Amino acid sequence: MAAPRRHVRPPSLECTPRASFDAGITSTIDAALKQLKACSRRLQAALTSHRTELQVLERLYYKGKNQHRTALFWQRVAEMRRFGERVDEMHIGDVVESLRLAFWGDPSSRTTKMLRGPWTHCPDAKALLFVMERCSACCMLIDRARDRLLRAYESFSLMMQSGAFLQLVLVLAAVASRMSILLSEVRAALEVTWSAGHRVLCTLFPSEAGKVKQLGSAEPHEPAPVPAAPSAASRSKSPLAEPGRGEVEDEDLGRTLARPPPRAPEQNVDASFYADAVANSRPDAPPSDAMTFSLSSELAQLIVPPPSAPGPSESAPHTMPNTPKRKKPDGESGRPAKKKKKKRDEIDDIFGF
Repeated sequence: MAAPRRHVRPPSLECTPRASFDAGITSTIDAALKQLKACSRRLQAALTSHRTELQVLERLYYKGKNQHRTALFWQRVAEMRRFGERVDEMHIGDVVESLRLAFWGDPSSRTTKMLRGPWTHCPDAKALLFVMERCSACCMLIDRARDRLLRAYESFSLMMQSGAFLQLVLVLAAVASRMSILLSEVRAALEVTWSAGHRVLCTLFPSEAGKVKQLGSAEPHEPAPVPAAPSAASRSKSPLAEPGRGEVEDEDLGRTLARPPPRAPEQNVDASFYADAVANSRPDAPPSDAMTFSLSSELAQLIVPPPSAPGPSESAPHTMPNTPKRKKPDGESGRPAKKKKKKRDEIDDIFGF
């Protein structure tokens, strides 16, 4: 199948007067013209906004191509610019508007006053087939452009995590998202235009309607779901597998260790423990079995309660510790204190002191 061309010369328009057709087709043509008028307005608004976004992208590309043309994310920018220009160069809005105005006869005989009245002519099958073919080609181009825009947005999202050229990458991501939304609006309007043209073709030229291929449905453009992270228990049980081609190795977070359960706190030593300690410390108590050993018996030998105070008959003479005796001052003793002789020097001998 040959690729659709962007620039195709429209066929010469041949219009047939309205009086040549049955009056029963009037309602079908009127409904189709209402749809074409609404779609033409939608296309003009969406394509105008798309052209504005394309001008912003063109300015960003012009200012940054010398600095970033070797970067990987800049290739996505070039794809966005290329597909945006292709969609804009098709001038699909003018094609749809030309089909709607064809119901008022030849362009040379149209007037503004005539366009306000009812339709007077019907275009031939070639004009209808041409418009339907251009709508189908534009839908194919929009699908490819939205796919490239989605890839570019994912690339910009990864680029933003590094923090390099954050303002530029953020603006590019916004432009990619905006262009994708506008192209989805253009495609929806083209689907309605194609269905309206097909209805008119089936009504006026039933023999030519069988040659038309059905318009393909839009493919959903959704980001790939993020796989759920495995739990710690599954990572510890499953063996480490080497990543294959195209797979990214997960971050090494280490292995989980099974910790032993916390030990119960030891019981406080109560009065019964002291009673056992006193019984073990008495000499008249029966000897315990040499083969039995417990922590309480071992601690009982170390911790013994103080003995009770003896009575007055059992009191022993107190022995005072040897402490150094304090020297009494001279005034407290009965003996007079000896006067210290003043040391004499040569001056005292001279003056007789």
